This record gives sequence, structure tokens and C-alpha cells, in this order.
Amino acid sequence: MNRIRHSLILVTLALTLSACGGDPGSHADHGHAHDDHAHAEADRGPHGGRLFSEGNFALELTIFETGTEPHFRAYPSLDGKALPLDQVELRVDLRRINGLPAGQRDLHEFSPEGDYLRGRSVVAEPHSYTATVRATHAGKTYEWTFDSPEDQAQIETSMAQSSDIETAQAIAGTIRETLALTGRTEPNAERVRVVRARYPGTVKSVSVETGDIVKAGQTLARIESDDSLQTYAVTAPIGGTVVKRSTNPGESSGTEALFEIIDSKTLWANLAAFPSDRNRLKSGQRVDVTAADGSAQYQGTISLIASSLTSPTSIVRVVIDNSDAQWTPGQFLNAEVAINEKPAAIIVPVSALQNMRGRDVVFLVDGNRYQAQPVTTGRRDSQSVEITSGLSIGARIVTRNSFLIKADIEKSGAAHDH
Repeated sequence: MNRIRHSLILVTLALTLSACGGDPGSHADHGHAHDDHAHAEADRGPHGGRLFSEGNFALELTIFETGTEPHFRAYPSLDGKALPLDQVELRVDLRRINGLPAGQRDLHEFSPEGDYLRGRSVVAEPHSYTATVRATHAGKTYEWTFDSPEDQAQIETSMAQSSDIETAQAIAGTIRETLALTGRTEPNAERVRVVRARYPGTVKSVSVETGDIVKAGQTLARIESDDSLQTYAVTAPIGGTVVKRSTNPGESSGTEALFEIIDSKTLWANLAAFPSDRNRLKSGQRVDVTAADGSAQYQGTISLIASSLTSPTSIVRVVIDNSDAQWTPGQFLNAEVAINEKPAAIIVPVSALQNMRGRDVVFLVDGNRYQAQPVTTGRRDSQSVEITSGLSIGARIVTRNSFLIKADIEKSGAAHDH
């Protein structure tokens, strides 16, 4: 059912993007000088770039990246003839989505080089922005603005909500080195009581059955003493569950156990650690415990590390607070021990990361626009990934169902293959 639902979502998202943006265009003469991902209907100059003109002044703007970092190249002309480059001042102002309310501004200034004006700054990936071009010649300033989307999707808020697309801010955090252990839950031996008769005698009545939950002080049985012939009550020393009943009315009671009661409000998670891992473990380390069937989770700390009497492994114990009765003795467990925790300037959930054309990306959010942003990753654990470059602290990104955004971009053709 989920697969069918996701397929319907992808079809709807593709139709939405098509209606909102159409074909964002492609580079001209890829591998050499090319334009800045302009729409197909933009005018082209002799170098394959986007052509701007006003009156008899014209400017062709390209991005060049063959054998070098991507940078702008501009070719100014007057009446169709190349202008002396020192007669033209040029600036290109790029406004980008960076996941922050104010966005990001990249200002590119130019210097003469060969037969073109060369941008002094690298045009960072992705080449997705709103650009304002300002050129000054002979005391007159010309200005043009254009959009150049790349690896970008536009999805209405209602559609994003129905697709369970969730967002959050990139934050500082910690990356944990963990050690995986397995084990099982066992009764807390400090909360187990075996109940015996105080005086030998005949059991007159029994008030509880195996499985009954009793309170401390509650009567379990009544016994007539052989010595005094008086009847006295056998009571529960603790509250808990009667897990064993070994007597019936009419039977004689001596020193043998009559009942066993376990208080399951706390349980032991006894985990097995190999000898090679023992030196990495210490009391107080954080442990995430999960029932093998996924029915319960608990976060606690190591309370005991002890040698096993029956195997070469060590017992690593976590005391589970079971006041909500989610756990039962005998459950098989998977656990992760936090061996080392180191701070990270920026972390994102593992679910936020996708791979597009061999690059790790996250999806920045700006209203109903979603922008793929290449990032460099560092350390990671089961939940979080460290981002070492490409993302700002506080940037809003997609954290759930990010694969839908990726699929939408790839299906719509909003991606450009460098």
C-alpha cells in the first residue's frame, strides 16, 4: 500500500513541478563555455551564453569550467562589435536559497582577461540562483535580472503535507561511536522474593493464583500452626506478580517455598560483551536498548560490568525502568553502547541525506521551493551525519521523505549533469 501511495505522490509531484516551472533549461556547449542554466527561450550569443541587450549595447554571459573552477565570462559589445574591456564595469549579484530566511548573496566582480571579462569568484554549485546583472558603459548603467534554477523542485504546501514531507533546522550536536551488543531481559534479583511459612503447619486457604498482581502486605495464604493450633496469615513482602505458587489448601507447610513474587517495575537488561570489547566499556556509559521485535525501547546507562561464570563473555547490565509495563522478563534485546561522543558543528538526520549523481545532497527549503545542496559529510552514527561543508547552522532542510524530492527533480529533468 505504501509503495502504491508513494508512486501516486511522485506522479502528482511531477505534474505539479511541470505546471509551476517547465523546463529549467540546460548548459550550452557542455564541457566548454556554457550558459547559466537559462531557460531554452533565452537569446544566445556567439559563445553559447545568455545574451542581454538594450539599445545598441549587448552583453553575453557564460559560465566556463573546462579545466578550471566554474567562473563567469562576459563579452560586451556595441553595435555588434567587441568593446574594449577597460570601458565596461560589470557586476553579477546572485541570490541563492540556503535554507535561511534572508537567503545567500554572492557578488561577482570582473576583470579583463583575453577577449572577455572574467569573474573573480568561483560560481559555487549548484548553479541555481536569481541573478542581477549590472553593466556600466560610457556613464550609462544597464541592468537585467533572470532566474536560473538547477536541481530544484517547487511543491505546494498542501502537497508536501499530504506527502509527509517534514523539515527541520540543521543544528549542532554530537556524533556517537557505538558498540552493538545483544542480550535479554531478566528479573531484577534485588526485587524477587521467595515466601515461606513462618511456622510449620497446615495450609487452610490460598488467596492468589499464579499471575496475580499483589500489593505489599496482601494476604497470600492462611496457615494453622502445628504448635499453637492458631491460624496466621502469610503476606506478600513486596508488591509484584506471583510467578510461582507451590501450595494448596490441606497441604503441610515447612521450610519449602510457598510463593515467588517478582516486582517487574525494574528489570535487568543483561548484555553479552566479548573480551576484546571489555576495555572499551565502563559504568555510566549511555545505552540504547531495543526489544528484538521492536516493541519497546529504553535509554539507560551501564550499572554493572562483570565476568560470566559460564562463558568467556562479560555481563553488561542496564537497569530498565519498567513502570509503564512495556517490558517482560525473557525478551531478546539489541543494544548500542555510546563508547565515545564528540561534538559536531552541524548535524542532520541520516534520513535527510540523498545521493544525486555521486554527490551527497540535502534539500534546502524556501517556502514551496526545494533546492538540492551538495554537502561534504564527516562522521556519522545510526541517527545523525556530521556536515563539514555546504550547509549553514540553522538552515531549514527536508528531514523526512527526502527521497520524494530527489525523485521529483530527477523525473522532471530539473537536474543538470556536470
